Amino acid sequence: MKPDTVALDARAFGTAAGTIAGVIVIVCSAAVAIAPDATTAFAGYVVHVDLSGFTRTLDWGSFFSGLVFWAFGTGLVFATAGTLYNRFSGHVPASRRADVAVDGPR
Repeated sequence: MKPDTVALDARAFGTAAGTIAGVIVIVCSAAVAIAPDATTAFAGYVVHVDLSGFTRTLDWGSFFSGLVFWAFGTGLVFATAGTLYNRFSGHVPASRRADVAVDGPR
């Protein structure tokens, strides 16, 4: 393990990112339900595209499927990124440290 880098808890990193993505989906869905035209106009300004011709379908099924997709998808991507970070930075997972003593190698 390299002393100048910090190990990342990939599961916690993925869980935090998935939770934040879920909150964003909830806020975005609420904005679409309350003010669909304003939300579409705002999204169009953000991506520099005229979205006024698109229809928005927001029902309970699309809300929950979007929530699950974005929360778990984002969590999986960030957990994978954390795992790869640990691997590329030279950190060894705790499950593979059986041969290293708690106070360091002997």
